[in-house]
Amino acid sequence: MNILVMAGTHDAVKIIKKLKESTDHRIIATTTTDYGGRLAKAAGADKIITEALNRIRLVQVLKIEKVDMIIDATHPFAVKATENAIRASEEASTYYIRFERPTPELDGDILRVDSFKGAGRVAAKILEDEDGNILHLAGVSTLKDVIDEIGRERIVVRVLPHPRSIEACYRMGIPGERIIAMQGTFSRALNREIMKEYNAIAVITKESGETGGLMEKVKAAEDLRIPVILVNRPFIEKLEDKLVFDDIDELLAFIWGKGVKL
Repeated sequence: MNILVMAGTHDAVKIIKKLKESTDHRIIATTTTDYGGRLAKAAGADKIITEALNRIRLVQVLKIEKVDMIIDATHPFAVKATENAIRASEEASTYYIRFERPTPELDGDILRVDSFKGAGRVAAKILEDEDGNILHLAGVSTLKDVIDEIGRERIVVRVLPHPRSIEACYRMGIPGERIIAMQGTFSRALNREIMKEYNAIAVITKESGETGGLMEKVKAAEDLRIPVILVNRPFIEKLEDKLVFDDIDELLAFIWGKGVKL
């Protein structure tokens, strides 16, 4: 069977690795970055496609590669990628499965919102009452909505150490001393030290699950008794009638058990 894994996450790497350890399926992995491609290759993917695939291009890939099944393991906030994958799978008559990271139980001072505009509005109220900074731990693509609400003077951002991410921060008026360029998920201790070093009075992040390092951020903030402004996962209506797993072993058991009628 030819399986296309929409990758770029640690979940996808685990899925690819476990598939290759116990099956002889051909795995094609799609990512949007060279880094994600290298991780997928190291996990055992037979072919890597490194580009942002729109619906039309994805349909072409499904047909050219004779893909039998898509496993969508993209980030919970990659809404467009998931919607494109569902539509492309329907057009190409390809079986679609979604892996959705489980939502962890969270303790501490959690302020839930449904958008980054909303996160910015909550942060603005906190800044009115306290001295210090807002620590933005949700990537450069979400930064503008927050800046529109709180300005640039009291925000510190952690972004990937890619030139385009850092340049985007500069374009939005964030000075270098307020940019933390780091890659990976980080320990509770390191998150706590960053919060202390930059005098964070609140943290903005998104509900990305344990794989995205959410628990370590929340626990670090709890240690320092500062609130976490948490942007809820977006609701994707197109997933309502699709097969969705939140456990990798259950997803793999479904495939191994030949539960898919191709």
